[in-house]
Amino acid sequence: MATPTTPRAEFAAAIRQVNAAYNHLPESSRPDVAWNGLDREVDAALAAGDADRALAAIRAWKQHHLALIEEAAL
Repeated sequence: MATPTTPRAEFAAAIRQVNAAYNHLPESSRPDVAWNGLDREVDAALAAGDADRALAAIRAWKQHHLALIEEAAL
């Protein structure tokens, strides 16, 4: 049986995925990425120790940033 991952491990994996996608773009195509409400929600959920809330926030954070990168790649 696989060991369940922690929200912090999931967030680290999401950050690596987003960074890899971002770095794959030519510098001239890279979108501006700024701290936003999704980052605050991830931080709040992690600080609260609410795993379900944190995992949902991490998924939303990753999807948002990957969508920005995908749009910039067009």
